[in-house]
Formats: sequence, structure tokens, C-alpha cells
Amino acid sequence: MKLLAYLRSKLIRSSRTFVWSATACVLLILLGFFLAIGYDFYRSALRVSEQAATNVATLAQQTIARDIELYALSLQSVLDGVNDPDILYQEPGLRQKILFDRSATAPGLGAIVVLDEHGDISLDSQGYPVRAGNFADREYFKVHRDAAEDIGLYVSEPFKARLQDQAWMLSVSRRISKPDGSFGGIVSGTIRVSYFERLFNNVAMRDGDRMFLLRDDGTLLARNASTKAKIGTNWKSSPIFSQVMARTKGALVSGKSTDGITRLYAFHHVDRLPLVVAVGVSTEQILAPWRSKMMVLAGIFAVMALGVIGLVWMLEGELRRRAAAEEAAEELARTDSLTGLPNRRWFDETLSRTWDSAVRDGGAVSLLMIDVDHFKLFNDSYGHQAGDRTLVAVAAVIDKAVRRPDDFAARYGGEEFVVVLPNTDRRGAASIAEAIREKIRALLVGHSGTKEGFVTVSIGVSSAVPRSGHATREHLLRDADAALYHAKEAGRNTVRVGNVLPADFERQVSRAR
Repeated sequence: MKLLAYLRSKLIRSSRTFVWSATACVLLILLGFFLAIGYDFYRSALRVSEQAATNVATLAQQTIARDIELYALSLQSVLDGVNDPDILYQEPGLRQKILFDRSATAPGLGAIVVLDEHGDISLDSQGYPVRAGNFADREYFKVHRDAAEDIGLYVSEPFKARLQDQAWMLSVSRRISKPDGSFGGIVSGTIRVSYFERLFNNVAMRDGDRMFLLRDDGTLLARNASTKAKIGTNWKSSPIFSQVMARTKGALVSGKSTDGITRLYAFHHVDRLPLVVAVGVSTEQILAPWRSKMMVLAGIFAVMALGVIGLVWMLEGELRRRAAAEEAAEELARTDSLTGLPNRRWFDETLSRTWDSAVRDGGAVSLLMIDVDHFKLFNDSYGHQAGDRTLVAVAAVIDKAVRRPDDFAARYGGEEFVVVLPNTDRRGAASIAEAIREKIRALLVGHSGTKEGFVTVSIGVSSAVPRSGHATREHLLRDADAALYHAKEAGRNTVRVGNVLPADFERQVSRAR
């Protein structure tokens, strides 16, 4: 009985473990599904912002490339005129009109000047006579002068213009070569940095977003209003610079900048020029809508998870109630209603299972058959109600005597009880039987029909090792029954141990009866 209760409890715990494990798996799958949706939203947010930033960078570089190309055409026109003696020796007013067209006066563009080999202004788009000034110390002049050959169109570092109110400028210049190939000066046109910054500031961007123009050596040429870096600083050491220079265009996510903001950068190199336009968008702002969606998804998941857990909890409760009801019904069907001990049916199942286990393991199985002495006479003398109370008291003593989980006690029928003792030899079984006999005698239930004057029991003990000889559980039962008969024959209130070999078992039992 105790073993069955233990097994049932273990089975219920295993079922609960399985149900909750399955629930956890379902919730993990559900969580994975929501995480996949969230990741898709995340990738979508980055992809849309990346595409928008890339489009801005592409349009900006196209605008810059077009305007500088037009300006470069004006420089080439001046260079061609300088190399043409027929134009160079024209009357100054006419020469001015021929060399400098209207493109040099477009918004954002400064003066176009011709500097001789010493850096002095020899021709000036601002008019005649030319303004005085020497620019031999300028970086763009030195680059052309020191180059072994014509380097083509050159975009300078930013500088403050001496002749234009110290405004930040860039120089776009070409080399003038003499007939013998030596350095003869440069043609230089200036572009105001504010021209690029107006272009960048016209793009609708959020606080913290950046847009800037770099030279291919990392020099910052221009930036939008929210970019606080100074014009002319070098960003070559920036972690993103090497990645920007490795490709013509693309996008990347940087680590935290000096202002502590992580950004997604889209960049595009300006066609045929050593320039790159970059647009940086704060990932915090990109992902703000995504976080809002994730909060909604988290709320939905939490509601669904709580709903699933609640349903499983109710289902488990219902299963527990049904299991308890079935257990109670099953136990009622296999329990003696008077004593509360298992009945004959449960005993038969347990003995069969215990015997089969002993066959596998090789252990001994012992059986006690217990009979209340002169019980019919007790009923006749004291009444059936007293008899029932006595059986209940005897059953309680027997039940307390079987302490191990595998031990089993049952009511065999009428005033007879049985005890199954797995892994117990004859000596151990006899000791338990003797303890039961003494404790029942110690109940001191009066019985005038016995020589002791109290209710007593006779006990037959049988023990066998299923693997030895040809013993069966039927032999075990008959041997215990025979031992019980010997106990009664010996005067009752005693214990007798059977010691019958299977070969002469039937004969011994017949003699005992």
C-alpha cells in the first residue's frame, strides 16, 4: 500500500514536470516567434534609415560633383586662355571678359585668380587692376609647385581667405606649365565652406544627426550645424575612416562618438574628386519607434504567457482533482472498507509483482498469514460490532509493523490477514511475525474463548528464493497456509515457520491439514 502510494505520488510529480516542461517549451517557442518579429522590425528600421541616409549622401555628392565640375570647367577655360598668346595680350577689359565667364560669380563661389610662379596675382576675376597679394605660402600653391608633373585638379585644405574677410574657403586649382614643362604658376578658384554648409543644413535632419564633407586624407572640409567639430580637423584616426575609404559608397554603424552617441553612417565618394560625403543618423532615434513596437510585443507576449500559464494551471488543477478522484475510486475498489487495509485483489497483484521482481533480482520473498484465534466464538460471545472493532485494532497493529516502503499488509478475508515482505529471509520474517503476535496480545482485548483470556493471533511464516529449485508464489502461499495450520495445531497464539521444499510440498501440506 505504501509502495503504491509512493509510486503514484512519483507518477503525479513526473506528470506535473512533463506538463510544465511542455508549457515552458511552448512559451520558449512563442518567445522565439516574438523575438523573430522584433528582430525583423529592428532590421527594417535600420534598413529604412540606411536607405534614407544613403539617398541623402548620394544626392549631396551629385550636387557637389556637378558644381565643382562646372567650376573646374571655368578654371580650364582660364588656363587655356593663359596659354593662348592671342588672348593674353588683348586689351585688359576684353581679356577679362574672355577669361572669366559668369560661372565664376555663382552663389558660394569666390574669385578665380591666376598666380605666377612666385605666388603673386597676375589675373583676377574680380576686375582690373588686379588685387595685390602673394599666396606662395598656401598649401595648394606648394603642392603644384613641388610636384614633378601636372597633378590635375586639386582640392585644397580649408583656409581663411585673406582677401574675403577671413571666411573659410577651399581652393580648386590647376597647374600652369611653361612651354618647357616647368612650373609657371596656378589657376585657383575658391569655394566658400558656407556653400556646402547651406547645402547640408537644407536637409531636414534631427538633433544629433551629422552631415559632413571630408577630403580623402581625413581633413574635415564642411559640416552641418549639429556637427560641432572644427573645420580643418583631421579625422584620419577615427575608427570609421578606414572603412569609409575602403569603398566607394556604403553604410556602417559606428561605436560611440566623442559626444557619446552611436550613429549609422551612410557615405558616398564624390565622383572623380578626392572628397567623400557622409551622413550620420543617431541609432537612438532610429530605434525609438522599434522600441515602442517591442514594448507592445512584450506586452502581448506577457498577456499570452500569463494566459497560457493560467490555463495550464487550471488544467493541472483539474487533472489533479481527476487523478485524486480516480485514485480514491481505485483505492476504494482495492481497499477493505472495514480495516482500511488493501483487500484480497490488491494482495494478489502485489504478491505477483513482488515475486516477479524477486525472480529478476534473486532476493528472498517472505509471507505472513495471520488468523485471529477463535474469532467466530468471539463474534458469538461479544457481537459483530465488537468483532469489527477488534479486526480494526488488529489491522492497525499489522499495518504499523510493515515499515519499509515495499512491505505490504492486506486483509485476506474474514479474520485472516497477510503480510508480504520482499528481500526478507525466514529469520527476519519470523521476527516480524513474533512482534505482531506480541503487540496484538498486548492490546488486552478480552476474549473468554481463549486460554489467555484475550484476543490472540496465530501466524504462519513462509519464505522462498524464486530462483532456487522450482518454487512458485503458489508454493509460497500454500507453505504459509500450512505453517498457519501448524501454529493453530500447536495451541494457537504462536508463530510457526514453514520449511518445505517444492519437491515434497504437496505431501507436507496434506499432512498438515
